[in-house]
Order: sequence, then C-alpha cells, then structure tokens
Amino acid sequence: MKAIITFLLIFCVIVVFHEFGHFFFAKRSGILVREFAIGMGPKILKKQGKETLYSVRAVPFGGFCA
Repeated sequence: MKAIITFLLIFCVIVVFHEFGHFFFAKRSGILVREFAIGMGPKILKKQGKETLYSVRAVPFGGFCA
C-alpha cells in the first residue's frame, strides 16, 4: 500500500511540473490559458484567477491546460 501511495505522489508531482511547463510557455507567448487542471474528472477545488481557472480534479492521473 505504501508503494502505491508513493507512486501516486511522485506521479502527481511530475504531472504538475509537466503541465506547468505548458502553462508557463503559453503565457510567455501571449496565449490565453482558460484552465489549468491537475487530475481528471469532476472538479474538487477551483479558484478563478485573473484569466485562468485553476482546478484540482477527482482522479489524480494526468492534467491539462486549456
């Protein structure tokens, strides 16, 4: 069980850094990012920024920038 939790934690950290790279370079290029999400499925937490909706979703696999 400990190995599964460790894997999920490390995977989530990798996903956050990966998606942040997309987010950073899109913003730097002047591209509008409507949503920055970590996870898939329904939203658990969300916060509306100036232009971007930041959200954490129910299933901790993956993420996206829209």
